[in-house]
Amino acid sequence: MMFGRKRNGIDFSAEIQAHLENETARLREQGMSEEEARAAARRAFGNVTRTQEKFYEASRWMWWDHLKQDVRFGVRMLGRSPGFTAVVVLTLALGIGANTAIFSVVYAELMKPLPYAGSGRILNVFQQHPPDDGGFAWSYPNFEELRDQNHVFTAVAGAARHQLTLTGRGEPSVVNVADVTGDFFALFDASPLAGRFFYQEDARAGAAPTVVISENLWRSELGADPRIVGTTIDLDKRAFMVIGIAPAGFCFPLFPSVTVPPQVWIPIVQDPVFGPRTERRTGHLVQVTGRVKPSVAMAQVQADMDDLSDRLAKEFPAVNQGWQIRLAPLREMIVENVKSPLLVLLGAVGLVLLIACANIANLLLARATSRAREIAVRTTLGAGRARIVCQLLTETAVLTLLGGVAGVLLARWGAAGLSALLPTDIPRVNEIGIDYSVLGFALLLSVLVSGAAGLVPAFYMAKANLQESLREGGGRNGASGKGRRARNFFAAGEIALAVVLLVGAGLLLRSFAKLLSVNPGFEVEHIVKAEISLPQAQYSKPQQWAAFADDLLKRVQSEPGMQETAMALPMPLADQQVNLSFDILGRPAASASEARQANYVSVSPEYFRVMGVPLLEGRIFDAHDVMEASRVTIISKGLARTYFPNEDPLGKQLSFAFPQGVVGGVAREIVGVVGDVRGVALGADPGPILYVPYAQEPLWGAGLLVKSTLSASGVGATIRQDVEKIDRDLPISQFGKMTDAVEASVAEPKVRAFLLALFAAMALILAATGIFGVISYSVACRTNEIGIRMALGASRSVILRMISWETATLTLAGLAVGLVGALAATRLLGHMLFGVKAYDPATLTAVALILGAVAAIAGLVPMRRAMGVDPLVALRHE
Repeated sequence: MMFGRKRNGIDFSAEIQAHLENETARLREQGMSEEEARAAARRAFGNVTRTQEKFYEASRWMWWDHLKQDVRFGVRMLGRSPGFTAVVVLTLALGIGANTAIFSVVYAELMKPLPYAGSGRILNVFQQHPPDDGGFAWSYPNFEELRDQNHVFTAVAGAARHQLTLTGRGEPSVVNVADVTGDFFALFDASPLAGRFFYQEDARAGAAPTVVISENLWRSELGADPRIVGTTIDLDKRAFMVIGIAPAGFCFPLFPSVTVPPQVWIPIVQDPVFGPRTERRTGHLVQVTGRVKPSVAMAQVQADMDDLSDRLAKEFPAVNQGWQIRLAPLREMIVENVKSPLLVLLGAVGLVLLIACANIANLLLARATSRAREIAVRTTLGAGRARIVCQLLTETAVLTLLGGVAGVLLARWGAAGLSALLPTDIPRVNEIGIDYSVLGFALLLSVLVSGAAGLVPAFYMAKANLQESLREGGGRNGASGKGRRARNFFAAGEIALAVVLLVGAGLLLRSFAKLLSVNPGFEVEHIVKAEISLPQAQYSKPQQWAAFADDLLKRVQSEPGMQETAMALPMPLADQQVNLSFDILGRPAASASEARQANYVSVSPEYFRVMGVPLLEGRIFDAHDVMEASRVTIISKGLARTYFPNEDPLGKQLSFAFPQGVVGGVAREIVGVVGDVRGVALGADPGPILYVPYAQEPLWGAGLLVKSTLSASGVGATIRQDVEKIDRDLPISQFGKMTDAVEASVAEPKVRAFLLALFAAMALILAATGIFGVISYSVACRTNEIGIRMALGASRSVILRMISWETATLTLAGLAVGLVGALAATRLLGHMLFGVKAYDPATLTAVALILGAVAAIAGLVPMRRAMGVDPLVALRHE
């Protein structure tokens, strides 16, 4: 009979059989028969084997018993020190909670998979004109060439965006429109909530007007009518049949800088604004996205696009010569503007966690050294070094678990706060939250913190000298050289990390302060803005646009307290700017690398007075600048300085047109020069601007700017009444105060500065706590030494200098290391600063003074305690 055994994958059958044979031989020598000897050997070996198996099974679970014992002991020890436990748990909760909250944002923005099947194969496809680094949309005929001639995409879709007026469903409203091509929904593999999406036939010229509506619009504006599919809605006074409803979860990724989701989708050829322009090869209208075939590499895609750009340049050189095709993964385009700031914030909050770890390590080291006698006794009674380390690490793990749970609860609140705090133009901001991936990050972070904060104290105490520990009191053992050096190292490290954060926060705060002090070039206070869109089906001619604007302007200006009213489109800071190329008559045409470009603004004559834009030369527009009169323009100071240096620009003629390339350039005489205006963003340099009279070049809408001391709500109600007197079906959009537009333009730097300042404040508090703890513990450990010094004649001022020198040494060491690290780290902030250099002496000096003052305050209580020591009591101190 074979007693086969396997342990840890090894078969011991041969060894067991050999033992049986030896035992049988021994029993036969004692006079037993062969059969009796074998039976007795099997019985004896079976009893031994069962005993060994029981011992083996017991040893397998011994580690679990030790763990349970260590956890129970650790919980009892922590319960005896509620103050210590509370401080550590709170510190961990702040560190883990802040990191988890910021990670929830980073994960949602940079790491969370896009909600499209095979999103890694979806590319944005741009046309690019070197040396311009940006990407441009496509003309619709060029898009058709790409769609029909490429060999690398399974589907190619294009889209444009603007707004239309929804009427016939209660109050008129402006809806966000996405003009799309036939393959748009198929490219993203989307499924309708009801009805269907577009077929290719819907996207062809001459097809019946159809529309897909969003679930949000269906519920909010259309009453969630279950029979909506198959009925019509009026967009710009034109009937569109509803063929489907897009679910609320379907997001629109073609415009990364635009986070306001579309409310309706219509075929681009059916759009009243862009439809007529789809036949023109001039202009850049359609944003293009393509899904790459599974077997095609990126190099092959780029090669195919290069071939296409060469063909377009040869066949249509007038509009495609010199243009290239650039590819970019969809995810990169979505996060390109937020990636760097988010990583900086994640790094900053990581430094806070490191400071928290150093603080906790210092507290644990102090606590472990005060338990030196206990650990020495346990070692003397037979506990091995590994057993001691496991016990101390288990206590740290219990603390970390409590801190991690509190941190996750804090992170839930923090993530909700960040969602509300972040600017609404950040992509995927509505997806920020605590999900399983973020919880996994918090768990991993807790494990890492447990190891980082607990290993050094645990190994330090496991290697302590037994005789010295048994001879000395726990408090005096803490004053040994190794323990003091370790605590000083952690405290200095906290200061160094705090310096890095304080310098970064200081730079961003100074940058934000300078940004707020910037003069935008126009008046902001008491300015109210509003836009009125005109339906193209009803207001199809420029003469109608001009007549509407003139009528509305006269009505509003006749209202009490609203005489200071003007018209402008686009409005500075509030609207996306229109950039046009222009020529200077009498000069050679500019080369492709030196194209003359400026922002285009159509204004009424009152604009410059209402907005406070100063006239520097010439004249402003007047009532004579109408369509029948000669074309004129006013240029900004920046445009005059760039293109007319050392000469008078008045009387010169420029040639440009809007929409660009529609009928070629129109010659306009420069009649005035006005001050620069920051029209794009408060932090962006003023660009060159071309102003044209609204009466000569009206747009399909009215942008009102009212300067009034009346309340904004009162101004809005009056505008609403005046618009209804002209046309009850015209909605008012973009209503608000100009101060709100200014604040919105600085929202992102404001959030960055606020969050980094918050993290820096946390770091400063933690560093101050670390200094206080180190100096306090040092005084407590050196009470006997202080008593001896005072008994031998040392004055209180000598004791004060001794403790002050220890505080100053820690602070100066941390400052020296921290300033070097800050100088290296601020390079990452260079592109986020405005008006401040990364190596700003004022910021570095202020941080050094602040930390020095905080360190002095943190050491004040221990210093007073040291000076108040009674020599007689100190000499008996153990």
